[in-house]
Amino acid sequence: MSTAKSNSSKSGIRDEDLSSESVEVLRERLNTMKRLIAERQSNASGSSELWNPHTRASNCSGIIDGNFLSVAFGGALVVILSVSVYAFYNLYHAVLKKFPSQHTEL
Repeated sequence: MSTAKSNSSKSGIRDEDLSSESVEVLRERLNTMKRLIAERQSNASGSSELWNPHTRASNCSGIIDGNFLSVAFGGALVVILSVSVYAFYNLYHAVLKKFPSQHTEL
C-alpha cells in the first residue's frame, strides 16, 4: 500500500512541475528538441558521429589513434610473450635439476 502512495505522490510532484511552467517555456523547449533532432538526423546520414571520425571537429584530434594503440598493444604482447618464455625456460631447468637423467653408459 505504501508503494502505491509513493508512486502517486511522485507523479503528483512531476505534474506540479509541468503545470507550473509557462506555455512559452514549454514551446521553447519543444522547438529546441525539434531542432536538435533535425540536426542529428541531417548529420547522421547512416552512421553515428561517435563512430565516424571524419564527422567530428578537427580540433579534437589527439595522440591516441589507431597506430598508437597498435604499437601499445604490440609492445604489451611482446612483453607478455618474453616473460612467458623466460618463466617456462626457468621451469624447465628447475625440473631437470630436480629429476636429473641417469647415465647408464658407464
